[in-house]
Amino acid sequence: MKFRLALFTLVLAAIAFLACQSAEMTSAKVYIQQKNYPAALEQLRTAAEKEPTNPAVFLTMGKLYAEMDSLDEMNRAFDTVLELDSVAAKDIRAWRLDKRAEYFNKGLKYGEDEKWEKAISNTETAVKIDPEYADGWKNLAYLYEQSGDKEKTAGSYLKAYELEPLNLLFAKQVAVNSFNEGEKERAIEILTKIKEEGEPDVEVYLLLQRILLSDGREDEALTILVEAEEKFPDNTDILFDHGALLFSAFDNYEEAAVYFERVIELDPNNTDALYNLTVTLYKADKFQESADKGEILVKNDPQNLLGWVQFAISLKRAGDTKKGSAAESVAKALQNMEDKKYEEAITELEKVTKNFSEWCAPWAVLKVACEATGNAEGSADAQKGLDSCGE
Repeated sequence: MKFRLALFTLVLAAIAFLACQSAEMTSAKVYIQQKNYPAALEQLRTAAEKEPTNPAVFLTMGKLYAEMDSLDEMNRAFDTVLELDSVAAKDIRAWRLDKRAEYFNKGLKYGEDEKWEKAISNTETAVKIDPEYADGWKNLAYLYEQSGDKEKTAGSYLKAYELEPLNLLFAKQVAVNSFNEGEKERAIEILTKIKEEGEPDVEVYLLLQRILLSDGREDEALTILVEAEEKFPDNTDILFDHGALLFSAFDNYEEAAVYFERVIELDPNNTDALYNLTVTLYKADKFQESADKGEILVKNDPQNLLGWVQFAISLKRAGDTKKGSAAESVAKALQNMEDKKYEEAITELEKVTKNFSEWCAPWAVLKVACEATGNAEGSADAQKGLDSCGE
């Protein structure tokens, strides 16, 4: 008899369990399985009216809204769930992660195929499902950029940065956007924060000092470069900017020259540093040294117009007026080439190569000018000059 009683109790418990799910909830789940979402939603709304404190109703409703791409309604339903049962947060979070991955991966695939509209649509859905998904906002920024929407690109990077303020990519991008919008102080604050609290790379220091410099804060910019040099002692960008700052803001030509020389030691092909060194030595009244560096510059980069101009000036101040005038002629020829006046350029260059046949750089420029006009004979002669020049 006891056995029969226990069995009867078990049956009653099963009936009670089934009864805790309303008829509307049962119907809604059936309709969901049939993908008849409007009918399912109607049943759930009725269930919500009858059971306004049942979190299961609103949880199912939130998931259904997501399937219908009604994401604002989804979030409202989930908010109601959390108000009723905080324990459900774990279930909602797990569901969001799964669902956002579905749409995020669709966005990636469409992006790989350069189907920007579909990529944006799916990625937008991913971040609506999980607004705290920083990588989703980052990808969305990239997609907006590809579509040419600068405002939404900036907005997406800002959202990503707000979620992860110590993320290097986000911080640098938002700082640059802030600077471009005239908000220099905000840009400085963002970069200073990442420098002090994060793991800054070279670009953080370079951006920060350049923004400070643009704001007339030369001393602070110099402090940042000194700090950067301690962290990255052989970085040519930092050394170059240090030299440029000493030159432009402090008229410290001697020390600026040292920095440009260090850049060239680390990167012998850095023509920008070599040009700046030529100018810096000239400003320091070291005219022959400037001319010597200018000689190297035009040899390595024969079409460097500014290099030829400075080389000509340095030669003349060093006392070599004849070669200085020839260098001026090459500079004039290069200007004519920029203006598509190739014949005039060739005339100038032929005079120089006639008087300085052992000088290779003018031959190199002459060959380029002849090739631009289709002058095969002139080009061949210039090549012969290059082959026989004395350098």
